[in-house]
Amino acid sequence: MALSDNDIAPYAEEMERLKENSLYSAQAYFEAAKFSEAASRLFVFLPALVSAVAGAIIATGGAKVWGVASAVSGAVAATASYLGSDRKSASYRASARRYTGLRHKLAFEIRILAHKETISDVEEVTRALAAEYQGCVAADDPVPNFLYEKARKRINSNIV
Repeated sequence: MALSDNDIAPYAEEMERLKENSLYSAQAYFEAAKFSEAASRLFVFLPALVSAVAGAIIATGGAKVWGVASAVSGAVAATASYLGSDRKSASYRASARRYTGLRHKLAFEIRILAHKETISDVEEVTRALAAEYQGCVAADDPVPNFLYEKARKRINSNIV
């Protein structure tokens, strides 16, 4: 026997809430991945550019102080390159994918809730998906607030 809409309503509402939270979290983490990638590239590129310009100034007879700028900029670029510019970005992207996967699971489970055998089955699925969401939240590095705001604007204007 299929469960009634009244029986599953509180569980469906909770799953819808988790699905919406997953949507916003996924988009925020995708925004963070893009931002982190761009910032990391700048941390490698700009010091390397300063080093190259300072080296060219010295080579054409400029002041020796440019040698210090060249050396420091080169060291910063080398350090940024060594530390890896994609680590944080990859972590954010993996988080976004986890939230996206969870959102798809939630959408599927919401569609089949009424076909579960018992209300206990519905509750079990709801609790498992809520625990999965909480696991994602607990494991992920936080995203800066301005990126959540950017994600919210994209979602609300149907750009995603």
